[in-house]
Amino acid sequence: MNTRYRSFRVLIAGIIAAAFLPLAATPLAARPTADVAEPFRDYYNRHQGIRVLGYPLTDLVEVDGYAAQYFEKGRIEDHRWETTDPNWAFLYGRLTADLMERAPNSSANTTNMTYGDLRRANDPRLRHAPPAGFKGGVASVHDGMFVPYDSQLRAAPGYHVAPYFWAYINRSDLFPGGWLHDIGLPMTDPFTAETVKQGQRRTIFMQAFERTVLSYDMRNPAGWQVERGNIGTDMVRTLTTFGAVEVPTTGARATLPLHMLIRGGQPNERVTATLRWRDGTELSQAYTLLRGEDGRGLLIDSLNWMGSGPPPQPRTQTATLEIRSQTGDLLARQTLTILSASDPDTQVIDLYWVLGDNLQAMPRRIPKTVRVGSAALEELLWGPGPPNFAGFETGLPTPRQVLTYPGRTSSWGPRVTLRKLTIVDGVATADFSREMAAYGGGSTRVMFIRQQITRTLMQFPSVREVRIAIEGQTEAVLEP
Repeated sequence: MNTRYRSFRVLIAGIIAAAFLPLAATPLAARPTADVAEPFRDYYNRHQGIRVLGYPLTDLVEVDGYAAQYFEKGRIEDHRWETTDPNWAFLYGRLTADLMERAPNSSANTTNMTYGDLRRANDPRLRHAPPAGFKGGVASVHDGMFVPYDSQLRAAPGYHVAPYFWAYINRSDLFPGGWLHDIGLPMTDPFTAETVKQGQRRTIFMQAFERTVLSYDMRNPAGWQVERGNIGTDMVRTLTTFGAVEVPTTGARATLPLHMLIRGGQPNERVTATLRWRDGTELSQAYTLLRGEDGRGLLIDSLNWMGSGPPPQPRTQTATLEIRSQTGDLLARQTLTILSASDPDTQVIDLYWVLGDNLQAMPRRIPKTVRVGSAALEELLWGPGPPNFAGFETGLPTPRQVLTYPGRTSSWGPRVTLRKLTIVDGVATADFSREMAAYGGGSTRVMFIRQQITRTLMQFPSVREVRIAIEGQTEAVLEP
């Protein structure tokens, strides 16, 4: 990622307060737009940005390869390199559709409606048939404007847009790219909803579009009866509830057990990880989140078949990893490729685990790599993983031990990692991160750690001796 973008994990502390602003009942007072990132600042100022987008919630970020910024009422993206039309240079993110999938149980725009309600209202069976003789485009009907649910506005079933919403989305001063580009297709008919403003319950009208949710409140001041909902706030809240998937990385080629490192949620929250292959094969497991370094929840674990019988053996193919809350909200998603056990691009290594007073080797299949020694140690650091019917253990510090170690400092991460493995004249030096110090001492444990690392590396013909380092230091490390 370009260094001029910042990740959501870095931004969380600065945006949480802004992410929970209430729906405005009156025009917002203007304030300096210094927080509006380039290249959006001029566009924001020329097109009533405070009304259309509200205040910024993040710095410049990258979304699907585009420079973007989240505001209270949406996400704006830089698409200048794709078009010569200046009115199409910037595009609002398709957040409504995304929230219907990601957060079905979350309130839509601080009302009694959820994004799941909006998704159900988007059921194709609820769409209106085109008016008689309709050839495409849009058509006036008795209760507003008929818009087909088709990106090219071809003849297809669709929805009726209320007159007050239709007039609003056709304002060129607000939406210079046109309603289809800037607002998107309607995804529901208009409906009533309940909300609370200034301590009073109100009934308002709402309608969902691909890139916004519009509300109509006749009790608002003249000219402000129609407002864009705070779906940018809703999306930022959803994204900061669970951070990005750090492991596995996007497009990774992996084998089972699948290792996962995902930040967010609440400590002790129960979540479900589901791996879904393209052919429909599914693997699910429930987990309890740890408390991460930043106080949020943290999932560091592995996913594998748990049954005692032969597991399914899907062929090598793409798969999707999803993390969902107990209420079914989609918290994180990652696409990767899972290699089959028979894939020629895999290889089998031995990992050494503690069983009683001894070590025992267990085979593990990993993606083929020329860095097989490093790959073996990295696998060792993830622990025995599921299934573990024999009761294998590891002397290496686990994430839970690292996170609760009394001697940890603010520079520590959540787990031990391999910094570097060098092999010179048969001598392998395995350099681990500072979190290795969480082993806490004890001669037996030190013995097991040294033996697990040494025997795992000694399986390779190029290694005849093993040295262990922590943060580059080989002296006085792993003392009893």
